[in-house]
Amino acid sequence: MSNSFTVNCYSPSDVSLTIGGYVITGWDNFTISRRVKGFSPIYGIRGKNTRVKSKDTSATISISLIQTSPSNDVLGYIHELDLDEGTARINLMLKDTSGKSVFSSNEAFITSYPTVSYTGDFTYRNWEIFLQSTNTYNITGNSRPSTSLFDSAVSKAGDLANSAIDKVSSIF
Repeated sequence: MSNSFTVNCYSPSDVSLTIGGYVITGWDNFTISRRVKGFSPIYGIRGKNTRVKSKDTSATISISLIQTSPSNDVLGYIHELDLDEGTARINLMLKDTSGKSVFSSNEAFITSYPTVSYTGDFTYRNWEIFLQSTNTYNITGNSRPSTSLFDSAVSKAGDLANSAIDKVSSIF
């Protein structure tokens, strides 16, 4: 009898966005999307179709930060320097260590300041970073590899339990 015990788990605390060595804190969510599709279909006049692969690896990351996050100060300063001096090219990495998803770029920039609102409750600042190209764009799930030692122990315990049940059943 073979048992396999695998638990897939997502943990927000295992997701991090690092910009120039600074880890973004106080985030609610990140989204990333490619600017263009990987392939464009070309439709032939006689029903024969093909596709063209895009070499464009650009993407956009949207970051939703609670208004009290110190990361707003960091992103605001980076964007201010870029507006004043044109020098704020960003190296960044978005990584989920509860899986194997990784996204990185060394030529990104903040597109604009977020819209700011003040209400009777806290709000979010939504920043957008444009990645002119991506070095890594690896989307995976959150499955963990099975642990052979644990699986072996569970299998042996199951075999022993089944053997004991068979012995008891043969007595009665």
